[in-house]
Amino acid sequence: MSNPELNTNTVFDPQEQPVWEENPRIVKPILGIEDKPKTWWESLLYGWQHTLVDISPFVLPLLVATAAGLGPEEGAAWVNRGLFAMGIATLIMTTFGNKLPIIQGPSATVTGALTSVASIYGLQALWGAIFVGAIVEFLVGVSKVLGVLRKIFPVIVSGIVVISIGFSLGRTAVGWMVGDGSITNFILAAAVIICIYILQFATKNIAGGIISRGSIFFSIWIVGVGLAGIMGQVDWSIVASKPWFAFPGFFPYGGPGFGWKFVGGAIIGVLVGYLGSMVESIGDYAATCAVSGEIYKVKHMNKGIAAEGIGCLIASIFGGIPCTSYTQNIGIIATTKIASRFVVKVSACILMLYGLSPKFGALLVAIPRSVIGAVFVIVCGSIAMSGIQLVGSAKPTTANSYIVGTTLMLAIGLPVYCQYVVGDWTATLSPLLRLFLTNTVVIAVIVGIILNLLLNVAFKGEQEEVEE
Repeated sequence: MSNPELNTNTVFDPQEQPVWEENPRIVKPILGIEDKPKTWWESLLYGWQHTLVDISPFVLPLLVATAAGLGPEEGAAWVNRGLFAMGIATLIMTTFGNKLPIIQGPSATVTGALTSVASIYGLQALWGAIFVGAIVEFLVGVSKVLGVLRKIFPVIVSGIVVISIGFSLGRTAVGWMVGDGSITNFILAAAVIICIYILQFATKNIAGGIISRGSIFFSIWIVGVGLAGIMGQVDWSIVASKPWFAFPGFFPYGGPGFGWKFVGGAIIGVLVGYLGSMVESIGDYAATCAVSGEIYKVKHMNKGIAAEGIGCLIASIFGGIPCTSYTQNIGIIATTKIASRFVVKVSACILMLYGLSPKFGALLVAIPRSVIGAVFVIVCGSIAMSGIQLVGSAKPTTANSYIVGTTLMLAIGLPVYCQYVVGDWTATLSPLLRLFLTNTVVIAVIVGIILNLLLNVAFKGEQEEVEE
C-alpha cells in the first residue's frame, strides 16, 4: 500500500525528509499545530496557561545580573527585558522558524556560561560575546549542516534525550516543591497536584472540556493565589512595587561599535553555552513533534536553530539574555493535548505584555515556588513519558537496550556525582568540561550518539532482534 506522503514532490527535498526512518506518533492532540481554538477566550486561556509555568525568566536574568555586580533594581529591569525578548523570539520561531508550538526563553545552559563571563570580563564583553554567539547559531541553522544528524540522531537517541530532559527538569521541580522542607510547601504542593487531577479528569464533560484542558491554569490561580494568599504565602509587595508600564529600551549597555567589546575568552565561554543550548533544542524539537502528532523533519532542526539565533540577536538589542526552546511548555502540550501554534503566538503576546507591564508580570513571582514546582512535577512526568514512548517505538534489539540503559545511567548519575560528591574538583575544570560532566541533556546526547554509532552502526546491532 502506497504512502500518500511519499508520492509528493517534497520527499526529494532534503529539508522535508523525516529525521527518523520510524514514524512514531506519540500523542494525538485535541488541537493540532495548525488548529485554532473555537473562541478568543479559549485562546487566551490556553495561551496564558503556558506563561504560568515559566519561572526561569524571573530567576536566570537575576543570576547573571548578580554575577555582573548589579543591584536588585537593575536586576528587575533585566527580568522585564527578558520577558519582552521572550515574546519576540517566540513569535519569530512560530512564524518564520520551524513553526512548531515552542515557547522561547532564557537558557539555563547559556546562563551558566554567562555568569562566569560576566564576573570575569564585565558587561561590555558579555554583550559582545552574546552578539557573536547569536550570529554563529544563526549560521549553523542556515548552513543546513544539522541535516547530517539524521543519521546519528535516531529515534532511540531522541527518546533518551527527551527522557533526560524530563528527569533533569524534574530534579529542579522537586527542589522547588520541597523548598526549605516546611509543611506549608508540602500542603500547597499536594493541593495543586490534587486540584490538577480533579479538574483534568472530573470535568471532561463540563463546559465542553475547556476546564479540563485548562486544569493547570485554573489550579495555579486557585491554589497559588487563592489558597496560598489565605495562608499568607503570596508576596504581594513584589506586585505593589512594580510600575504598570515600562518599555525595555534599546542597547542598555552599548552596542556593536559603541560600547560592546569582543574578547576572545568571553566569546569562547559564551559559545560553550550556545553549544549546549543547541543540543537541548534539537531534543526539544523532537519532543514537541512527539506530543503534537507531527513528523520530526530535518527542516525543524535547521529552521529552529536559525530562528533561535535571530531571537538571541534581537534579545541582545533589548538587553535580554539569549533565548532557547522551553521544555516545560512541551510538557503543557503533552498534558493538555493542545498543540496549536496559534495558542503559542497568544502566549508570545502575553509575554511581551509582561515585559511592558512589570506589575502584571510580577504576579508570577508572587506565586509560591512550591506551587510552581508541584506543577512542574506533573509536566516533567509527561515529558519523560513521551520519551519512554519514543524509545518504545525503536527496534527492540539488545544493542538498543544497552544504549538506553547505559546512557540514562550516565546522564542521570554522573551530574549528581560530579556536583555533590566531587564538586570542588569539578569547579576547577574548564566550562566546557563542566558542561559535559554536569548537564544531563548534553551527556545524554553525546553518550547516546556515540553508543548508537558503535553498537548499531559499527557492530550492526540493530539487525539483531531481542529474543522473546
